[in-house]
Amino acid sequence: MSLYLGICWIEDQAHEAEIDRVEIAVRNAGFEPLIERIETADEIREFAKRQNHHQDFDLILLDLNLGDGLRGDELASQVRSAFRSTTILFYSAEDESTLRTRIAEQRVEGVYCINRDRLAARVEELVGHLSPSLNRLSSMRGLAARIVAECDQEFRAILMKLGGEDTANEIVVSLRNRVVEAAGVQVQSVEKLETLQELLASHYVHSAALFNEVKDRATKRGGDELLAIVRNLKKNFLSQVINRRNTLAHALEERTNTGWHIVRDGGDPVTVADFTRYRREFATQLGKVRRVRDILIGE
Repeated sequence: MSLYLGICWIEDQAHEAEIDRVEIAVRNAGFEPLIERIETADEIREFAKRQNHHQDFDLILLDLNLGDGLRGDELASQVRSAFRSTTILFYSAEDESTLRTRIAEQRVEGVYCINRDRLAARVEELVGHLSPSLNRLSSMRGLAARIVAECDQEFRAILMKLGGEDTANEIVVSLRNRVVEAAGVQVQSVEKLETLQELLASHYVHSAALFNEVKDRATKRGGDELLAIVRNLKKNFLSQVINRRNTLAHALEERTNTGWHIVRDGGDPVTVADFTRYRREFATQLGKVRRVRDILIGE
């Protein structure tokens, strides 16, 4: 999930007041607008390449009258071909039934039509319809992790800049003290938790601790199937689930000519192309964990 919503606006002379209304509509739906304009047909190919590599645009605004004899309805098939699944909002001063007829004659799918006077309101409606699919907890967790990673990056840059020859050691000592102090507070908090319910409900018992406790108890239980699953989990769970979660939580995206690359300090780059494998491995490991649960405590 992103804080931003990208709009590719195919229009030769949108007025500032109209742009402002669209931006306000996007903000009302909970996103920050990133609007880029296409004013000639030749630019569509360039923007399509960006969409293929970076998925910059969530919505296409397409005007009917584009100047120099160029018409949006005649351009719509080219736009749909370039942006295969991106929502297109086709508009003009004509009534909506006429606009729908124009699009139908061009045999273009997935196009909404609206009178220009209602453009901003329709943008807000469409973005609002998009929001529920983005407002899942998993999406918000990803967004929170991204924001923390970006803030951390800024904090590191600030401290590196401030850490000249005279202050570097001072910052090192101060950061060490903060880390040790935080760890000491956590130890004190854990020592106060006396029951199993309190420990399991706390945030101090981390994922690796839970995994290792269950793994050891499953090993003691024995049984061919259970031991085989435990061996697989012991080999893959930490690297494919927990460590990968930590990597992604503290990584950032870097824009390159061939798409987004995931970068992190001190590690190999990760590409978006790796995500399909990650999802498969997440599903495999989750399935094995659930099978361990079924064997140990029943379905």
